[in-house]
Amino acid sequence: MELRLDRLTKEYGSKIAVDELSAVMNQGVYGLLGANGAGKTTLMRMICDILRPTTGEVIYDNCNISEMREEYRNILGYLPQDFGYYPNFTAEKFLLYMSSLKGLERQFARQRSEELLELVGLSQVKGKKIGTFSGGMKQRLGIAQALLNNPKILILDEPTAGLDPKERVRFRNLISAISQNKIVLLSTHIVSDVEYIAGHIFVMRDGKIMSQGRPEEIVKEVEGCVWELRVPAKEADHYIASYNVGNLRNEDGMCVLRIISGEAPDKSALQVKPNLEDLYLHCFADQGRGM
Repeated sequence: MELRLDRLTKEYGSKIAVDELSAVMNQGVYGLLGANGAGKTTLMRMICDILRPTTGEVIYDNCNISEMREEYRNILGYLPQDFGYYPNFTAEKFLLYMSSLKGLERQFARQRSEELLELVGLSQVKGKKIGTFSGGMKQRLGIAQALLNNPKILILDEPTAGLDPKERVRFRNLISAISQNKIVLLSTHIVSDVEYIAGHIFVMRDGKIMSQGRPEEIVKEVEGCVWELRVPAKEADHYIASYNVGNLRNEDGMCVLRIISGEAPDKSALQVKPNLEDLYLHCFADQGRGM
């Protein structure tokens, strides 16, 4: 099982949203990290064959997806960023409706819907209207509809946007549990959403992949560039204005700053081990402090 992106480009007039991007994905969870406007959604819509690339190809097991048509849609599951639902539908009715749109046989659809409502923790509220659901419940229902056809490729665009920390953790655990024998691509601008479950990370900026690899590998790009510095609280603003500060905490009347910089911000600064968030902040350092 291989999904290959071959020099994908998408242009909107003079704007290039995705710029000759190439990547290869096999079975596993892939995290697509990038700030808003990086081109993540455009890329995912091309992978789902909703948008046609200006140039380049999306290839699944040596076949161009634009030529596979229905065969490709049958192995694809997609949760878009703006997931549409019908507030007056119950969760169960909604899944049966989506099953009919996907062309699933009625008896299989009922059985599959029951299984998925149990999997995503909604079986106890399957008869309640979606309009009464919390954001996390709606997202879990969105995952269920994306899994109805037991897809080999699962595309999730900003699936945890707007969720509280507890729901985000629950959602991550769910994705990890269902990822066996699938290619899962999860797009986000929240590092923690993919840090613990993705075996491979793509960092995307301005339509290009800036960095990619296993989390423990790509953080090496900022080794020697992450510092911890203790300063009096009144001096913290100076460093925040002058450096890429990833974290600040108060400790014993002092401010402890985590700074991403190629040079020591002060002779008293100590080098510390980098993490994925440090790499992310390094890649987007010129797009605003504290991003």
